Amino acid sequence: MAYLMRAARTAVVAAVVTFGSCKLLESVEALLDHLTAADSDRNALAGVPYYWAADAAVVVLYPFALWAGLRLARVRGNHLAVVVGFFTWVTLMLQHLGFSTPGNAVRFAVHVLLTAAASLLQGALKPAGTQPKGPVP
Repeated sequence: MAYLMRAARTAVVAAVVTFGSCKLLESVEALLDHLTAADSDRNALAGVPYYWAADAAVVVLYPFALWAGLRLARVRGNHLAVVVGFFTWVTLMLQHLGFSTPGNAVRFAVHVLLTAAASLLQGALKPAGTQPKGPVP
């Protein structure tokens, strides 16, 4: 039962952080579109460094947000889930930000399931001394 709770908590946190980071990136890019609209008539590459900076900021913040969410959900030993979640998010989700198409929904589900599976694997591989002594809340 503890493993199912661990997987459920990890899946919920990964889904919330992924959705939040995609919405953050969409809103920052919409703001940058608005701010660079006047310059795009003169220069086709107007604002490109700003877009790169916004993308880099979200890419850097994602693993920290995932780690913090897992810590708040009291999932101990979450390093493998953070690493796998970050790499699956970069490879599956970052290029396809919309959730409205079936392909993107499948990518989102695969990302969340792989992150939860990594959390389960980490939980199974933890040494006995780091396992919780009582019932897991």
